[in-house]
Amino acid sequence: RAHWHFFERFVSADTHWLAPDNFQEEPDPVVAMRTSPTNIGLQLLSTVSAHDLGFLPLPAMTERLELAFGSLARMRRHRGHFYNWYDLHDLRVLEPAYLSTVDSGNLAGHLLALRQACAELAAATAGSDAALAARLEALGHQAGVFAEAMDFRFLFDHERELFSIGFQEE
Repeated sequence: RAHWHFFERFVSADTHWLAPDNFQEEPDPVVAMRTSPTNIGLQLLSTVSAHDLGFLPLPAMTERLELAFGSLARMRRHRGHFYNWYDLHDLRVLEPAYLSTVDSGNLAGHLLALRQACAELAAATAGSDAALAARLEALGHQAGVFAEAMDFRFLFDHERELFSIGFQEE
């Protein structure tokens, strides 16, 4: 429950419904008003986990995911990838405009897991609340669209047969 409290406290309209990178209590309370693809992916799965653990009713979970996805749809991307850092005040990319292969991989995996979770929840809900099931299906579809839009090919070094650490926009 304590971990979910972070999301209840810091994810709001003020952060465009996305989780800030961190909260520092000492020496003075400060919220880091930036987020990353890994933060976003963990937020999405934490939201589903909060429902699974009974902390968040299904309609509230669905609404939180929809709000986060609304912000994601407005954020600048490169070849489907989200940049490494965004300012939560206005969702602008923080300089230098960099793509982290690790962060992109984390988010892609989280989005695919979210797609599956939404599909299962939609199937379980379809008989009792068709409208909620449709919203969950739409979220699952959008999660898949975001994940599948990420083009990892340009990050792969064919000579070395390794992924690069990332890509910095010129």
